Amino acid sequence: MKPLFALLALMTLLSACGNAEYPPPDVLPGEYTACDVPEDCAVVELGCCDACNGGEARSVAADQVDDVRTRYTEPCGMNQACTEIGCPAWITTCEESVCGLERDTF
Repeated sequence: MKPLFALLALMTLLSACGNAEYPPPDVLPGEYTACDVPEDCAVVELGCCDACNGGEARSVAADQVDDVRTRYTEPCGMNQACTEIGCPAWITTCEESVCGLERDTF
């Protein structure tokens, strides 16, 4: 019975990971980051923990948020723990038609 349980646990773990490509590439495909103004962009936390606590955040085109999350979000383990350090809020930018991020100040 134990081998069957181990196989089921492994299958569950693999299915939970999905097709995530974490960490994402340094430069996301252009369709994910195209903008005209900063308001075209949205912040997406892709790590299991937020960017202040070991994860990663990206600025992406607001209409691409769901696709980026589906493709690049880090799968979290059952016993994953994150620190709870606070950071200033993100501010989206749009430079040369590409979404970007800056940190606000406290």
